[in-house]
Amino acid sequence: MAEFDPATARKRTAILVVHGIGSQRALETVRGVIRGVWLDENNPADKGKRIWTHPEKDGSDIDLAVMTTNTVPDSPDSRLVDFHELYWAHLMSETKAVAVLLWLYELVRKGPIMKYGMNGLWWAAAIFLCLMNLSFAVLVLKGILLFSQNVAQVMLVAPFLLLFASLLLGLVVAAKWKAFRLIKLLAVFCVVGIVVIAIYFLVEKFAPGNRDVPDGAELFTLVALPTLIAWLASFMLMGRQGLRAFSRAIAISAVVFGIFVCTDRHWHPDTPFAVTMVKSWVWGLNSPWSVASSAAVIGLYLIVNAAFLQPYLGDAARYFRNSPGNVAVRRAIRKEAVDRLANLHASGQYDRIVVVAHSLGTVVAYDMLRAYFSRVCNELPPVEELGADFDAIDSAAWQPEDAKATIQDKKALRIKARATIASIAAAAAKPTSQQQKSKSWLVTDFVTLGSALTHAYFLMCLGKPAADLKAEGRLNTEQDLKDDFARRVGEREFPTCPPKRLDLDGLLTFTNPKTHRRQIHNGALFGLTRWSNIYFPRRQLFWGDAIGGALSPIFGYHIVDLAVSTRKAGGDDFFTHTAYWDVRRAPDTYLAPHIVTLRKAIDLAEGATAAIDLVDEGDDPSAHDGN
Repeated sequence: MAEFDPATARKRTAILVVHGIGSQRALETVRGVIRGVWLDENNPADKGKRIWTHPEKDGSDIDLAVMTTNTVPDSPDSRLVDFHELYWAHLMSETKAVAVLLWLYELVRKGPIMKYGMNGLWWAAAIFLCLMNLSFAVLVLKGILLFSQNVAQVMLVAPFLLLFASLLLGLVVAAKWKAFRLIKLLAVFCVVGIVVIAIYFLVEKFAPGNRDVPDGAELFTLVALPTLIAWLASFMLMGRQGLRAFSRAIAISAVVFGIFVCTDRHWHPDTPFAVTMVKSWVWGLNSPWSVASSAAVIGLYLIVNAAFLQPYLGDAARYFRNSPGNVAVRRAIRKEAVDRLANLHASGQYDRIVVVAHSLGTVVAYDMLRAYFSRVCNELPPVEELGADFDAIDSAAWQPEDAKATIQDKKALRIKARATIASIAAAAAKPTSQQQKSKSWLVTDFVTLGSALTHAYFLMCLGKPAADLKAEGRLNTEQDLKDDFARRVGEREFPTCPPKRLDLDGLLTFTNPKTHRRQIHNGALFGLTRWSNIYFPRRQLFWGDAIGGALSPIFGYHIVDLAVSTRKAGGDDFFTHTAYWDVRRAPDTYLAPHIVTLRKAIDLAEGATAAIDLVDEGDDPSAHDGN
């Protein structure tokens, strides 16, 4: 069998589709994208188009087939297209419910600093988590009370005496070893304990007996102890932001308390008012409403968790939460992604690769691109061989934070970047005397759909440590997260479009101190790869796409943000996060703006100027000043 010869082969484009969150089935997303951009049975322009399915070249996986087209219409070089899918859902299986819950607690710690108009979602989630903490406290203490023969004082007195005895023993040991600082601290705690004990006995001795209302210790245990424990739990799990939400949860509980008081007075007017007050607090252990309310809150969470949080947010929780338990999963996903991109480059079949990613898949794809580019940037052809377009980008004054980037600037970068990738491929294909052949970079376009990267500050960054914030007398702020993002950009951890210029470096190159020659740096990725971001504008949280949004204010103003609709006449549909390739949306179907824009962004023909002309349809950067 004759070997594949890139010089004589027909030009081919690889479309690598990266699916989003949820229990995705293999090839489900890529087939949707194919319907959207190539094979819509109702579109007259697609009547002559065909597609064939075959396994990958190595034949190791028939579940993830390659889908190949016939010749792309209007393509000047009779181009063919292969659709591949980067499938990673199987690596995210069995996300534990506790992992999702802990991630939600971590997000609450950051405070209501989400994108404009979405902070109400943070408040709702934070307050509900506080109500759930109250519910857990009630049910646990209720169980302890039952095993304590319903003697409430035992629940308070026994742990208190145990703690007091431990402090007293610690004081004796500290005195023996002459630990003077510790002696002073323990002595203060012991004195406080003795005062509390004395007050308790005085109240018990002089308080009148035969009362319907419990005594002080019992009253505190029944009414206040669950709330106190939930308050402490909220502070430990969610920090000072959790206390803000907890105060709102108490306000809601106070409204319920007032309703219960009025109801009880109406139906039981002869009951002493003090008894009504004690039993109407919904988080009290002697309240007839406590168990039912707690069960309702926890039951509601379990339903939402089973239907949405675990199967969908579970993926995000494991990918974004940088805990030791998630490291293996994240590494496996990124390795799978980088290996797939490396195989496409190494196959020799393609002169153009387009990465199309959706939802959380845009974060996976972003990590894949920056990881693989970092691997090969030192092995790309010498910059002296890459031509005038490369030099023009490298010396340009563009910066990612410059909101005044003109349409002409954006078009210029796209034109020169495409020409530079062709130059890289040509230089890499030349015979060389070097022991190691130069690598290529063939990713011409990165197309993001409903990208979770729009929440990068909130999901991917960390604010200042809690101790520093406390010393400054303030809570976490959005500026802390923005500062952390800027630090990562400056360290070239997060590539931007255009690349961030550092010191005397160019946009694409730096001078290697060992060889004293210009060399492409690992942050140059989006000076070569065009980035188009398609999203449905969000309206009132659930109309449009709450997950996606504009990216240029975060990752650089040369990203072309494209706000779309499912109707030519405009307007919003309910929850359009999965509608980016939906050609069945009435009334406009394949003529709807989201489908037309998707076809232009991917630009299968590659001979037209659709990807360049798309800049004219992009968002005005001033429209995102409030982002």
